Order: sequence, then C-alpha cells, then structure tokens
Amino acid sequence: MAMTLGELFSAVVQIILFSLIPFIWWLVTARKKESFFSWIGLKKPVGNRRNILIWIVCVFVICEAAGFLLYNLFMKADWNQQGYAGVGAAGIPAAIIFSYIHTAFSEEILFRGFLQKRLQKQFGFAVGTFIQSFVFGAIHVVLNLSNINLVQGIVLMVVPMIIAVFLAIINEKKCGGSIIPGWLIHGTMNLITNLSTL
Repeated sequence: MAMTLGELFSAVVQIILFSLIPFIWWLVTARKKESFFSWIGLKKPVGNRRNILIWIVCVFVICEAAGFLLYNLFMKADWNQQGYAGVGAAGIPAAIIFSYIHTAFSEEILFRGFLQKRLQKQFGFAVGTFIQSFVFGAIHVVLNLSNINLVQGIVLMVVPMIIAVFLAIINEKKCGGSIIPGWLIHGTMNLITNLSTL
C-alpha cells in the first residue's frame, strides 16, 4: 500500500512538473482561443471508432515488436527496473500507476501534447515530428547514461524515436489531435515491460 501511495504521489508531482511549461505557454499564447485540455490534445479522439481501434492495435503491435526485439537483443536485463521490481503481485498497482500515469501520461502531455503540436504548427508535421521524436529519444539516453554503453545508447535513442513518430501519426493524423490513443499505447507498452520485472 505504501509503495502504491508513494508511486501515486510521485506520478502527480511529475504530471504537474511536465504540465508547467505547456500551461504557462498556453496562458501566454492561447488562453483566449481554446481550453488548456483541448490545446494539448486531452480530448476525445475524432474519427470512426472502429478505424481508431484498428490504428491503436496496429501502432501498439509495431511499437511493442520494435521495442521488444531491440531491447532484448541489445539492452541488459536490469537496465530499467523500478523500485517494485521483484516484489510479485504486490507491485501490480504501483506498476499500473507508474506505467499509465507517472510516465505515459506526463510524457504524452509534454512531448505529443505540447512539443509535437507547437513544432508542427511552426515547421509542418514531418519536421515537427522528427524534432519531437529526436528530443524524446535523447531524453531517454540522457536519463540512462550511467547504465548503458554506446550500442545500448543508440538503441535507446532509436526505439523511443520510432515510438514517438508512430504516436504522433496516430494522434495527429488519425484521431484529430487527441493524445489519448498515444497515451493508451504508451501506457500499455510500459505496463508490459514493468509487469515483466515483478
């Protein structure tokens, strides 16, 4: 229980921190045009539900397969274990909170909800997506520098970039700018990884 509450507290703090710059930017530039939640894409996906579901499943399978293959080939087994690793079923609630709220939700707000949308408005979808995905990959490398070698660093750069590109495509091109499909995919990928460490 304490582990779950600690993870929930940590998740809320991270969401606040990752939302701070987008919120200030929205206050200065877009407050009078649309609500903050709509501006970052925290809104219902637009489009045919069946097609959206198909896209979600396809993007999930592609991203999960790329990550599974490359991480299992090149990364050491314990490179990304969380504090609940090895505790068994007692770690499931903390793993769910960490996967969907702490990482996926806060990262989707910052990277696809804020950075992607601002960059694509300025430079177009392709360039904006490349920059956003590059930054997303680079952050993963920087946060793990002490745990990885050069080859692992390249893998840790490339896999998040691939995922970031596909999440931008599904969010922006298939779901009317909603970050919810990307959040669900991202969170589920994280959960599978985190459950495998319990």
